[in-house]
Order: sequence, then structure tokens, then C-alpha cells
Amino acid sequence: MDNLPHKIPRKALFFALTVCFLGLIPIIEGASFVSIECPNATHSTTSTYAANSTYHTNLNTLLSGLSSNSNASDGFYNFTAGSSPPDVAYGLFICRGDLSATVCRDCIAFAVVEVVKQCPRSKWAMIWYDECILRYSNVSIFSTLDTSFRQILNNPENAMNATSFTEALEVVCKMQTLLFRSLWTIRYK
Repeated sequence: MDNLPHKIPRKALFFALTVCFLGLIPIIEGASFVSIECPNATHSTTSTYAANSTYHTNLNTLLSGLSSNSNASDGFYNFTAGSSPPDVAYGLFICRGDLSATVCRDCIAFAVVEVVKQCPRSKWAMIWYDECILRYSNVSIFSTLDTSFRQILNNPENAMNATSFTEALEVVCKMQTLLFRSLWTIRYK
């Protein structure tokens, strides 16, 4: 550096090189947030847990387990932490099927951090991203239909190809009809 022209101050050169190298580091973006559901902690004491309680410990174990298994899963994983109700923490995640394992892992890692920030001390919560959904509760959520979590998402864009869209919609409607028929047959056989 001693051979550099004296017109360029060393601090300015160092700053310029630092900025150039920082441009080479990939920036990790967060997941595309959609919505979150959790109890209002200021109005509901039955839906919150005490700091450093057994449930708090189990929830931390659960969230850690979900995050660490997001790479090894096929885009879905459920986990339970604890063994004594009401302190058991149940949780699951699901990622969009068209995404890579890396995107799934990153989304779940982001969701774990955000759900703790957005829903402090909540015994249950669900956070949606475009890429994944993460949910936990102090009651079992496995093999149980729960329609209480709903979100209407509007798309202001028009379908690019109305014919293809209509055909795809018809296929989905037929699949839904077949599904309901098969469930009806199984249930009332």
C-alpha cells in the first residue's frame, strides 16, 4: 500500500474496498409474511405461560426441534416436547411442495424467531409465510381438524390465461367432489 498515489487517503481506499467486498456477500432475505394468529397476551391470562415455566422450557425445546428437523423433512414435520399435560408443547410445520429444502429450512428458522417475537408468552400460535406455516399449541393439534384459523388472501392480478385457469379450477372442484364422496362412503359404510 506504500506505493499508492498520495492523492487517495488510506481510509477512503479501505472504505471503498470494504463496500465492494460487502457487495459480494449474499443478503439473506426473510420469508414473505402473510399473517399471524396468537392470543392477545394483555387480555388473556389463560392463553399465556409464565417465563421460565415448564411449558416455556418445553416450547423452546419444541421450536428448536422443529427448526433442526426442517432440513431433514419432506416439507412437513410434527414434534412434541414434554410428557405431562398441561405443560406439553405440540407443534408442526409445513412448507410449500414446490420449494427446495433450503428455502423450507430458512423459512422455518425465520418463523421460529418471529413467532416468539410477535406472540410473546403465547401458549398457542400460528404464523403463515408464502413459503411455510408454523404452528404450536399446548393442546394436541395432530389428527384434529381445526377450521378456526382462516385467512382470506386477495390477489389483485388477473389470470394470464383465463382458459387454463378455468380448466385448473374445474379439476380442483372435481377433486374436491371426489374427496367428499370418498370420505362420505368411508364414514357411512
